Amino acid sequence: MTGSNNLMAYLSRFGVLSGYLLYLRTKLGGGVRSIAVPGMENPIYMRTGTSDRSAFNEVIVKRWYDHPFPGGEPRLIVDAGANVGYASIRFAELYPQADIIAIEPDSDNFELIQRNTAAYPKVKALRCGVWPRSATLVIENPQAKSWAFRVREAQSGETGFAAVGLTELAEQHPSGRIDLLKLDIEGSEKELFEDPNCHRWLSRTRMIFVELHDRMKPGCTAAMERAIAPYGFDRVQYGSNLILIRERIEL
Repeated sequence: MTGSNNLMAYLSRFGVLSGYLLYLRTKLGGGVRSIAVPGMENPIYMRTGTSDRSAFNEVIVKRWYDHPFPGGEPRLIVDAGANVGYASIRFAELYPQADIIAIEPDSDNFELIQRNTAAYPKVKALRCGVWPRSATLVIENPQAKSWAFRVREAQSGETGFAAVGLTELAEQHPSGRIDLLKLDIEGSEKELFEDPNCHRWLSRTRMIFVELHDRMKPGCTAAMERAIAPYGFDRVQYGSNLILIRERIEL
């Protein structure tokens, strides 16, 4: 049934012939493929036979990140957990004047982000993680697939990979805020929302797409609810994303 639903989404979005041909191009073959998408000037790169196709279906076909921004145009978009860059590409298509920061720690994913975003000069890719503050992180379950990694802050003597804080990203941008934030970080949203200083970036953020991962790390939803309570976000559920929106922020 899922395959049938996906095919119908392709046909509905791109028309019967173009949609069916695109469906086949994303389904067949092996290795990294260049996919021409109707209506898009630049091709998209995909590792066929991997979870890249699911991400492509959600972002490019079903348009999970196309919810209208609340007034005006965003100036800074942070795509935390950018995977192979499809959401960053879509944001660049929707908001061509926005600065977009695509954050992804996995080296294989990051290589594809660089290929996918090469034609979008407003997208800056960072190979790192997101944490309440700048830190070094280590993977707790290295045997897992990359989309299921759980991380923690490194202890003295441990080596890992870098992470940036959302407050720093906001403060380093001329606008001083994060207009649109996407969080798909495999449970690390719990640490972000539990941090006692999370108000420093939440107070600067107008719209959040968040995928909560209680199945991987219990307590993610509860931590988010406590953190956002003072800010009056409206909410919409779309696909696996919870969308949090407020009309204005006071800096």
